[in-house]
Amino acid sequence: MIFNPVLAGLTFRQALAKRRWLIVTLLAALPVVVSALTRIYGTVDDEPLAMVAGGLSGLILTVVVPFIALILASSSFGAEIDDGTVIYLLAKPISRTEIVITKLVVTALICIVLGSASTLVSGMIMMRGLDATRLVLGFTAGAALGAFLYSAIFLALGLITKRGLLVGLVYLVVWEGTLGRFFKGTRVLSVRQYMLALTDAITTVDKEVFEALLDPKTAYIMSAVVAAGAIALCIHKVRNFEVGQAG
Repeated sequence: MIFNPVLAGLTFRQALAKRRWLIVTLLAALPVVVSALTRIYGTVDDEPLAMVAGGLSGLILTVVVPFIALILASSSFGAEIDDGTVIYLLAKPISRTEIVITKLVVTALICIVLGSASTLVSGMIMMRGLDATRLVLGFTAGAALGAFLYSAIFLALGLITKRGLLVGLVYLVVWEGTLGRFFKGTRVLSVRQYMLALTDAITTVDKEVFEALLDPKTAYIMSAVVAAGAIALCIHKVRNFEVGQAG
């Protein structure tokens, strides 16, 4: 058994504790509000499909999805390490793999639901009757992929360092926000580019409207590598966790 229902319930409550639920809910609602305001007060755009693609890519895939995952996943183990309760968790007759997989599944599911719902609702609002269903569905799938990968990465960060939130923020701003966008060589290691590649593989819009900078096949392979690497690192860190690391 690699999924523990009891631990899953505890992880769910912990993930949304200390007003984290309010922060992530507001983040998920932000694109919906922006989309609604754009539809009400915006003017007719020369490239309406490009506006939809730009809105979903620029706000949701760049800000909402990664920051929701950062807030929830970095604290999944981090909070327990800080208050010392991780000792009681590791003392229970539960395999280390089961602990990691359960925490990842619960955290990732919360992030996927919030990110995908935000993308889907925002996209439907911005469509304005356009034939952009596949475009919106593509971005929704991309958001789901990103939510899972970011959850795995930030879960590992929470185990590696007590400053997982800060390190994750630097990673998002510097690597994903700057280097991954402007330097071709770094795109193969950018989760944001994996999301965009999956979106591009699903949508049927012209390249002038939206085109990913990374080949979908490369994105699929690297997504699997990143996920497997992050999970393996989490299991390794939990198995080698020392009592002195807590508190």
